Amino acid sequence: MKILYVIIMMLFLGMMSCSEDNLKGYSSSNYIQFDKLSKDSTVFSFAYDETLESGTVALKLVMISPLVDRDRKYNVTFLQDESSAQAGVDFEMPVEEQVIAANDSVAYLNVTVTRNEALKGSVLAVFEVQGSDDFMPGIEANRKGRIFITNQLTRPGWWNDWHEANGLGTYSDLKYQTFIREIGVTDMTLEADGGEMNYSTMRAYVLQFKYWLQEHPTEDEDGSLMKVAMRG
Repeated sequence: MKILYVIIMMLFLGMMSCSEDNLKGYSSSNYIQFDKLSKDSTVFSFAYDETLESGTVALKLVMISPLVDRDRKYNVTFLQDESSAQAGVDFEMPVEEQVIAANDSVAYLNVTVTRNEALKGSVLAVFEVQGSDDFMPGIEANRKGRIFITNQLTRPGWWNDWHEANGLGTYSDLKYQTFIREIGVTDMTLEADGGEMNYSTMRAYVLQFKYWLQEHPTEDEDGSLMKVAMRG
């Protein structure tokens, strides 16, 4: 039993040291990183609104640092070598300084994306946290932010297995377009999943769509009538 305890402690300490290895070598105790993991992407689609010419994607950054009573500058750069998007064509970086306000621990990099009529499919823009006078890059897994820019409709992450079985039902691009057009909502990410919508509001939107379909039977892409799984 004592041997097992020692092995568990060694594994735990090893995991802790791996997490800290990414931050070694910095004398600073102030770090900043993207809130999302580098492997995750934010998708912006112009397919939701055919009249839309531009939009804003707010990439959230968080700091690992004590709060201070002054503004602090951070530095994020665009990585052209890892991107298929073109600066000045598909998006624009903010012109103002990148700042975390005094006594705050969160910042947003507001990237302006632009409709490119020549775009076929999707393009990727990759950004990376760089060192500044006030911050060093945080853990390696969160140093990059990714934006997919597309003219096509893409299935949102919130339309998951739960929605298939209990919410909006089976997904199709046509059904999603119809939902957006009639209900006027594109994002139903729940608060528990990092979004801004509570369950009651989400349920109300789903049932509103269900009742609309009952009054306006609509064919889906496969020729069947659109259905909503939620009871009510």
